[in-house]
Amino acid sequence: MTEAKANMQQGLPITIVADGKFSNSLKPLLTQLELWINFQAVKADWYGNEDCILSFDFTLVRTLEEKSQLLTAVSAESAEGWIVESGYAYLYDSSSLKTIAFIAVDDLVQGGVGIELAIKARLTSVANAIGLQHSLLALKVR
Repeated sequence: MTEAKANMQQGLPITIVADGKFSNSLKPLLTQLELWINFQAVKADWYGNEDCILSFDFTLVRTLEEKSQLLTAVSAESAEGWIVESGYAYLYDSSSLKTIAFIAVDDLVQGGVGIELAIKARLTSVANAIGLQHSLLALKVR
């Protein structure tokens, strides 16, 4: 059995958690988002090639500034640096096909926009940036 297949059997390739500053009441939303984005990846046939199963570890954070020291420290240790955009930051390790990403939410709450839809947009932005490098179909927000 390939490592990718073993990983898929252990759990979903795309996971979403919240950092410790959030209430546990977010758990149902996180589960819903995790199932949604993994389903989008299945629909786009992202898991068709067992040798190229991308994995993503998303963490919801209040702000990216909270993680700025971590972003700097990890970038110093890695040949590949963090990509920081408005509302999210991610680090892709091409050797393991794994992406670590932080999704900021405080600006969404303050902006009064549909928070769930805005989080989905940020999740898919990160996933699609990596998927594009592997010629995968883009995930859609709706």
